[in-house]
Amino acid sequence: MAEPAAPSPRRDRDLASPAWDDIRIFDAIALCGSMALAAARLGLSEATVTRRLKALERDLGLQLFTRAANRLVPTAIGLGLAAEASEVSAAMARFRTRAASARPEPGAPVRVTATTSINLLLTRHATTLSSRAGGVEIVILSTRERLDLSKGQADIALRMSNPPQGPGYYAQKVGRLMQAIYCRRDVDPATAPIISVSRETSSRIDEHLRRFAAGRPIAARVGDSAARYESIRLSGTLSMAPCFMADGDESLVRIEPPPDTTSDDIYLLSHEVSRAHPGVAAVLAALRALFREHRALLAGERAGRPG
Repeated sequence: MAEPAAPSPRRDRDLASPAWDDIRIFDAIALCGSMALAAARLGLSEATVTRRLKALERDLGLQLFTRAANRLVPTAIGLGLAAEASEVSAAMARFRTRAASARPEPGAPVRVTATTSINLLLTRHATTLSSRAGGVEIVILSTRERLDLSKGQADIALRMSNPPQGPGYYAQKVGRLMQAIYCRRDVDPATAPIISVSRETSSRIDEHLRRFAAGRPIAARVGDSAARYESIRLSGTLSMAPCFMADGDESLVRIEPPPDTTSDDIYLLSHEVSRAHPGVAAVLAALRALFREHRALLAGERAGRPG
């Protein structure tokens, strides 16, 4: 059977840009080898697939297939373009997947990421937050990684200082986290083992504890603030812990006022990727209320219990 005449060539400046759907149809025909199978794969009629292929060949000014033994065979240029179409189709699939993952379903949980110390506050009040948000399920992500809200890795973040300033971000200061030196009531702070942190974790806390130690040795370094609190409470050490954890603990005593040099501003961060979702908006409102209620406790303004 003679090959059909090639469509009339077009000049480069007149070359139409093919629509993504036309590339998808071309890719399916190249994979399936027939109009009927491509139509079934795409959920379209065979007439639609045939018409769209003819329109694509006309727009490109190229013959993309020849017919042989009940099968459509790509021409030399068709074979080369089929490889490109396959990459475009894969990119389109990734695009759809990423967009879908960034658009939560109506009942999807709201994912909140924060530092370990703030996560402890969230965990203590998780049921209250969920109730105030209308029963939304809240997933608290405890990680040191700065999850990217713009990529849908989390819906809401609570960050300490320097929130991102990129397009689509919304940041609101909701409090200040103060830390102080504590030890257990039955322990002499002059002889208690001192727990500090690595300088990579917080050089400010390490410097403050070293000044307080005045030459006494550092027994260990613990980066996690909740773990330092447990070390003070259970092991009789002396260290710094967030005031909201330690001030309410009857077994502990605050050794000195919380220094401003080790404090951090707390920012509530969201992104337009998920901010418009009703569940995310409800959790944001609940978080604002929670931090308003606990602002003084976080700032260490409630005096420690007398020694």
